[in-house]
Amino acid sequence: MNGKWTQENFIKYDQENPDVYDLFKRFALEASKHRTRYSAKSIFHRIRWETMVSGKDSEFKIDDGWISHYARKFLAEFPSLEGFFETRVRSKSYHKES
Repeated sequence: MNGKWTQENFIKYDQENPDVYDLFKRFALEASKHRTRYSAKSIFHRIRWETMVSGKDSEFKIDDGWISHYARKFLAEFPSLEGFFETRVRSKSYHKES
């Protein structure tokens, strides 16, 4: 599948922006203490909020197209939280299911 949000492009984006996953992981782990399921999109909104109010990067932008990639990366790192984020398998997907 071609497009901006391919797995290959995600790997590159993730390597160039390690702070995004650090925040995603921090907020997801925090949420997992209170819920058994949560929204990865909500975590993205919190990342946007945190970067805005911290003043560190007022021009920070993160595309929603990366949400499913970060959710899957998190679930792969924390298998004990399987099901915390709902993921879908589509007939045409950027994600390589193993």
